[in-house]
Amino acid sequence: MSFKKNEVREIAEFTFSKIGTDPENWMKRAVDFKDAAILIAKSDEYSPPFPYYYNSGIALELILKSIAVAKSKNYGTNHRLNDLCTLVGLKIAKNQECTLELLSELIVWGGRYPVPKKEGQWNNYHDVVKEKHIVRENEGGVHRTLADRDRFPTLDNFLSLWELFETEYISEIEKRA
Repeated sequence: MSFKKNEVREIAEFTFSKIGTDPENWMKRAVDFKDAAILIAKSDEYSPPFPYYYNSGIALELILKSIAVAKSKNYGTNHRLNDLCTLVGLKIAKNQECTLELLSELIVWGGRYPVPKKEGQWNNYHDVVKEKHIVRENEGGVHRTLADRDRFPTLDNFLSLWELFETEYISEIEKRA
């Protein structure tokens, strides 16, 4: 007796539908990207910023989608982290919203490509999104431009968001048990 490949997957319950609707599968992938982000951020060697930003952003997107799957919410093709927070009912601080807004841009294009598909996205990123993460100081004619530590996607800010989302994920999984 011979089985077709898709029949074997059905028997093993390894199907598109089964895997896609199991929040644990989403969470496992989120943890992989979280671990990669941490490795990059803590590297003793030079660590380029964009791989860290991309991995941390994708980790947060996947954990939010694991919560959405656990709550049977349809997330569609959305990569906007603040939209996903709203979808799953998570309330976050304004500084965290800014962090997620920046990471969303980095997921969609900034972490992968030198420019987005449209010039308007480029201008919005540099004129609006990125500007929210910059502190400009002028003391005695000396100008300084710094990252806003409360909004910038530092490792601490990333892990703080991760903990918040992980707590929500665990709560949802416990409700399903």
